[in-house]
Amino acid sequence: MFELVPHIADVRLRVTAPTLDELFRDAMRGMYAIMRAHPVDVQVRHEVSVHDSADTTALLVDFLNEVLHRAHVAKEMFTGATFARFESTSLDATLTGVRAEFDEDVKAVTYHEADVRQDGGEWTTMLVFDI
Repeated sequence: MFELVPHIADVRLRVTAPTLDELFRDAMRGMYAIMRAHPVDVQVRHEVSVHDSADTTALLVDFLNEVLHRAHVAKEMFTGATFARFESTSLDATLTGVRAEFDEDVKAVTYHEADVRQDGGEWTTMLVFDI
C-alpha cells in the first residue's frame, strides 16, 4: 500500500507492506502513480540487477532509480517484479509491464527521508521524489 503525502517542493510517498519485496513493488507502483502513467498495450519485460548498495534503504532507492531510468529511456511502466535474488544490499529481478506515457516527470528518487524499517510486523518507508 502507498500513500501520497504533501511536501512543499517535491512529492513524498509513504509505503507500507507486510513483506520487504512487497514494499519494493508498492514503492514502484507508487512512483508510477506520481508520474500519472497511462499504459499502452505493448507488453515489456526487463531484467534488472542492483548490487553493492550501502543498506536496504539505499537498495530501495537504487532499485527505484533503475526502474525510473527505464521509464525515461524506454517509456516502460512495470506492474510486476519477481525477485530471483533479494538480499539486504543487492537484488536481481524480472520486471514485467507495458509501454506507457507519463503526464508528470520524476527526475530522481532521493535518499532524503528514506528509511526502510520493520515496524510492528510491517515494512515501511517514506520516499521523496524530485519532480
